[in-house]
Formats: sequence, C-alpha cells, structure tokens
Amino acid sequence: MLYAAKSHIGLVRTMNQDGFVILPELKGYQMYLVADGMGGPSAGDVASRLAVEEVRAYVLAHLQADSDVMEVLLAAIHAANETIYRQASETPAYTGMGTTVVCALADEAKVHFAHVGDSRGYLLSDGALRQVTKDHSLVAELVRRGQLTMEEAKTHPQRNIMTRAVGTEPVSQPDIDTVDWRKGDVLLLCSDGLTNYVDDEEIAGFARRASQCQREETLSELVEEMIELVLTRGGSDNVTVIVGVHNEERDVI
Repeated sequence: MLYAAKSHIGLVRTMNQDGFVILPELKGYQMYLVADGMGGPSAGDVASRLAVEEVRAYVLAHLQADSDVMEVLLAAIHAANETIYRQASETPAYTGMGTTVVCALADEAKVHFAHVGDSRGYLLSDGALRQVTKDHSLVAELVRRGQLTMEEAKTHPQRNIMTRAVGTEPVSQPDIDTVDWRKGDVLLLCSDGLTNYVDDEEIAGFARRASQCQREETLSELVEEMIELVLTRGGSDNVTVIVGVHNEERDVI
C-alpha cells in the first residue's frame, strides 16, 4: 500500500484547523483520518486535534485482527465526541466547537468508512470515482431534496452550515459504509478546502494518476500538485488531502 498526505493553511487563514493521521500498520489494517475543526480561531483547532488524538488512541487500544471493524470505528468517534463536547461545556472559549471527521480503515479486500460532516471519502475503482460519504451540510441536504443545484450550492451563503458534526451534541451520528477494493484502486480523503476548489472530475483525474504511482515520492508529488491547484484558485480555507493506493497484496498480521 502506498500513501501520501499533506495539509496546508491556505492563503487567508491564520491557523490550520485541519488535522489528519495515518496509521500504516494496524493489525492488518491501515487507518486514514481527516478532521476539519469549527468554532472560532482557537476552538476549531482544539476540536480537530482532539478528534485525531481520541480516534487514534481508541483504535490503537481496541482494534484486533478479529474485531468488528465498524463497531470499533463507531465507538472511536463516539469517544471523540464525548471528549470534545465535555471540553466545550467546561470551557467558555470552546463553547459550540466541533469538527468533521472522515475515517477509513482499509485491509487487503475492503475499506470501512465512518464519517460526520462534510469532509469526504472517495474511492476510485476500475477507473471510476465514487464519493462514498454523504455530506452532512445544509446545502447538501437541499441538493438531495432538489431545492438547489450543485452549482447553486457552491456559492450559497449558508454552504458552511453543518447538519452534523463531532462534539457539538452529546451524542454523535456517524454514517458508516464498507466498500470492496483491490489492486489499482485509490482511496482519497479530504477536507472541504479541496472540494470547494477542485471538482469531482478533476479529483478523478488525480486519482487515476495516483493509481499508476509505484513510489511514495511520486504519490507525494501528486498530492502536492492537488494542493497547489487549490492555492492557484484562491485557496481561502485550510486544505488537507490523504491518498492511499492499493498497489500490492498484503498478508493480514
């Protein structure tokens, strides 16, 4: 498995409130996670950092080769939600803070997704790109109801309003999904700092190029190119991208 990741503060913000983590060897799995914090200059950074730390710690402590992966993922996000919500309740400066989370656990045959918010998980398989996750945002819901077009959603004044986030309520509501993948397929996780500037057709083009990468150095250069494209288009938000390529068969440890 090849993987590469990069996070950039963007051209406007004074702080990067995105966070990410990759655990490359984890009882036969690899874990990838992106979090995009919200709630003010300091609180968003705290929320995304806590999400990364809590999910990472929980999965490391509880995932075994025979685990129910989805149960572990859901419990990890619930644990992060509890921690963030408690700190937001106890510290006035953190009131209302929260974060998106998109997390994927991949083994040789399947990718297990859990997510809350509008950070996305994509899978490229047989050359076709699929957005596996469904955005938890007001404009995405209006698009699904047929009340907005995709083009209208891109510039809607309420496009940053989340309908679900981690830490803003006592209990989180993650969506879960499991998809098959095999050699040549590509997993991509990102914050909306990418998808606000790069459309799905362009993301698919990058993912197809990633599927041909044989070295992590080449894959890292491709991720850098994605970030640079965002910056050339204005890059007003933090942007984070993780790409994983299924390039070999692995034995489950």
